[in-house]
Amino acid sequence: MTARGHKSTFCREANAQDSDRLVQIIHLKPQSYMTHRMLSFWTEEKSLSVFLVLLVLQIFVIAPLTTGGQFYLYMLNGLVGSLFLLSGVLTLTHDRLSRWIASGFVVVAMVARWLVLTAPSPWLHIADSVLTLCFATALTTVVLHNVYKEGPVSGHRVRGSVAAYLLLGYFFAAAYRLTHDLVPEAFTLNTALLDQGQNLSGIFMYFSLVTLTTVGFGDVTAVHPVARSLVTLEGVVGTLYPAILIARLVSLHSESAKK
Repeated sequence: MTARGHKSTFCREANAQDSDRLVQIIHLKPQSYMTHRMLSFWTEEKSLSVFLVLLVLQIFVIAPLTTGGQFYLYMLNGLVGSLFLLSGVLTLTHDRLSRWIASGFVVVAMVARWLVLTAPSPWLHIADSVLTLCFATALTTVVLHNVYKEGPVSGHRVRGSVAAYLLLGYFFAAAYRLTHDLVPEAFTLNTALLDQGQNLSGIFMYFSLVTLTTVGFGDVTAVHPVARSLVTLEGVVGTLYPAILIARLVSLHSESAKK
């Protein structure tokens, strides 16, 4: 068979496979189709850009709106984030046990968040803070895995590294909230923040981003040694991460674009 014949046969087989895949997707039930789309979200690099946009909306638009006590916005915020985490973990893990553990973690996290709103108690706040910290760690791992995996550096990966930078702020905000739950006098807060109806999660998210960008306004101060260590660590990470990791990705992306 000639080379042209081999190429023609290969093209027919590829088209047949694409057609079969399209038929399978069309015949999927709505629930199966949604599951398929959720699992395939992190398999495409453009998901990093989409996630960055959603993360910016969550931190700078939705989160401030939840400070007024909007129950449904708060729960929707947690549900959307949990689905992102679940889809990322299910994409990275192929072991059935790991997938069941990840799914159970998401369910427990949502139940804990609901209980904090409906029947708050100190232990529930601590449990919610621990789960939020685990959530931030797992989601940051998923994003960094997709940013630094093998392959050419695209603009989507650069935007993904920015999303990971914001997730670091989310991680430290959860760590500050947990420290405050365990040691209430670990931070001194400006009373004006509490007078305006700001919840502690929102206050520590604001404080974390201010610390991450090394701005610092002094309206929240770390007093306890553990709190000061966390603040110092975030300041160092916030300085080195853009200077080393993001700058390196940008330079690699520029080199790839020139080739």
